[in-house]
Amino acid sequence: MRALIGLLAGLALLGGSGCAVVKVKERAFGDIAAERSVDALSGGRLSIASSTALNSAGLDPAACARDPDPCVAQLRPLAPAEEWLATAAELQLLRMNALPATVERSAESGAFKRSGQAAAEIARVPADVAAADPRTQAAVATARYAYAYLFATARTPEQRVFEARQQQVLQYYNRAVEAIAQAAFAASAGKAEAATLDIGGLQLGAVLHGYDPSDIQQDPQALLASDTLGFANLRAVYRRDGFGTALVAVFPPRRGAGAAAASAASAEGSQSADVANAAAADAAPAAASYRFANAPRRRAAAGARDDAPYRDTRYLPVTVTLRFDGEGLEGVLASRSAQLDVYNPYRIDSETIAGRKVPLAANYSAAYGIWLARSELARLSLSSLLRPKQARAFKPRVYLNQPYDPDKRVIVLIHGLASSPEAWVNLANELLGDESLRRRYQLWQVFYPTNIDMLSNRAAIASALQQTFQHYDPQGDDVASRDAVLVGHSMGGVIGRLLLSDSGGHVADAMLDGLDPALIARVRKDPMLRQLTVFEPMPQFGRAVFMASPQRGAVVTDGWPLRMVRKLIRLPLDVLRETAELIQRYDVSESDLERIGLRKGKPPTGPDDLSPNSRFMHATRDLSIEPGLPYHVIVAQRDPTLALAQSSDGVVPYPSAHMDGAVSEKAIVSGHSVQETPQAIAELRRILHEDAATYESRGKR
Repeated sequence: MRALIGLLAGLALLGGSGCAVVKVKERAFGDIAAERSVDALSGGRLSIASSTALNSAGLDPAACARDPDPCVAQLRPLAPAEEWLATAAELQLLRMNALPATVERSAESGAFKRSGQAAAEIARVPADVAAADPRTQAAVATARYAYAYLFATARTPEQRVFEARQQQVLQYYNRAVEAIAQAAFAASAGKAEAATLDIGGLQLGAVLHGYDPSDIQQDPQALLASDTLGFANLRAVYRRDGFGTALVAVFPPRRGAGAAAASAASAEGSQSADVANAAAADAAPAAASYRFANAPRRRAAAGARDDAPYRDTRYLPVTVTLRFDGEGLEGVLASRSAQLDVYNPYRIDSETIAGRKVPLAANYSAAYGIWLARSELARLSLSSLLRPKQARAFKPRVYLNQPYDPDKRVIVLIHGLASSPEAWVNLANELLGDESLRRRYQLWQVFYPTNIDMLSNRAAIASALQQTFQHYDPQGDDVASRDAVLVGHSMGGVIGRLLLSDSGGHVADAMLDGLDPALIARVRKDPMLRQLTVFEPMPQFGRAVFMASPQRGAVVTDGWPLRMVRKLIRLPLDVLRETAELIQRYDVSESDLERIGLRKGKPPTGPDDLSPNSRFMHATRDLSIEPGLPYHVIVAQRDPTLALAQSSDGVVPYPSAHMDGAVSEKAIVSGHSVQETPQAIAELRRILHEDAATYESRGKR
């Protein structure tokens, strides 16, 4: 019996000392994929790859996550170089994410300061804090290990192109560079000068690529991480994956001699804060001495006046990379200096790093979204229609959505009644997101007061555009100064057609029709009247697109609800004063004023002009576009069951939107805001691609 018990005990001992039995369990593919994708960046814990590397070396992943440095040192002789570097980068990133982002928040805080004074009060992070900040030090370590993995190991990035681990390490690098760039910004108070900075123990210099010195006329007040921003009402955010991190540099409203005028305008309530500050935008002092490389071909433009209509963007998209000094793996690991390269993503989409051409990351929607969110232009547009006792109308502005590029053609967007550039939010974003169009075109958006009569707005917008072209290209020989594309919606399309038409004497004759011939002869010579009624096509345009534009009037404006609204619309005092002076100068009778559409001595408003029965429509509806200039029409059809010829978009009937001679006409089932629909945007993109192909086929004359 004792022998049997001993035998059983021996067998049990042998069984217990053997290998554990492997059990197979089927798991859902989604669960496996999700588990493999979790890492320090996406899930706040180590990836399977790093945990496996540490376990294989006899190291505890949890303990290593708490204190990475000893584990990084112990792992190096026990793992292949790529495995060690990737794990080290992830451990340092995990530590970085666990530390407070005090320095980075300082870099972003200026974006939420509205006034120039508040922006000037942003505290600079002391140099010793930037050098010793633990989070920034961890970011430097993350970037160093990731950079070495990508460019200083035996295999090239091309040889690892299909490996998920390389994509993870690239994201670790990009996230770390974001933190380092924001730390450098906070330590320098936005001055990317030639002097180096000690950031996390690393000596950093900065170089700007693809920017002209005139693009950076003062120091930015904030640096925002693009990929952490979300935007309501923006259908898509367009990015380009690649090397580096996408950021938005936020510039303050420019200060100068025009600041007082801007403050006065804002106090009168005639402009929103952003538009008022823009009035002072061009009197800014030059920024600190930046280091520029690969600057675009640009002539130095004369200094801008305080009342200049053009507005460079305050929100500049940038792509930042960190390039470590030193050759080979040991050189990169030992280096104590590096260079921050800051790229213009509209001009540069790749760079040579360690002898290899790599695509650069970019975000094309973030800067545009921030501008729209902070501009308050829609509020200003509505308030200008209805606010009583306006001292003066704000002058049309031309907003550039990117730094001026002499080698890209211009798309000019003109919004409609009671609207603003916000009307183009998704259309403009889609154009920015189309790589082929982005390489060929730049966007300019016109903002104007829609309560003013349309002939006055035509003259003011033409002047604003002419000044803008002249400012950026005084000689008029840039690609940007030729064959621009005009896109107008609703009222903007009517004004846009007039920008491309030759009035001759027709408009003046029609506007004065019915008056005494002697009075007509005297009034026709008046300089103000001639400025409004005698015009020629702008030479810079080569194509046009009209969306839901009431070229013969909008019938709904004569309905009683709209007539009531039209009575509430207010004109600025300066417009009323100029009209009164004109009436007094020529001693025009009350009956003559009524005959030409000036009721009670008041000029018509923009909505008045949209009536099919208005004197404006009578004078302009038969004006044709410049011969030979191709144009396209997009009409909206609210009820697709009706025949197109009898249809309407709810505001503009089809016969008013239709234009004989158009190269193409596209009817889209939609209400009046057709420019917001994916179908209209797709049609505009088709037209622009066709335009680009036509332009390039004739040799970019």
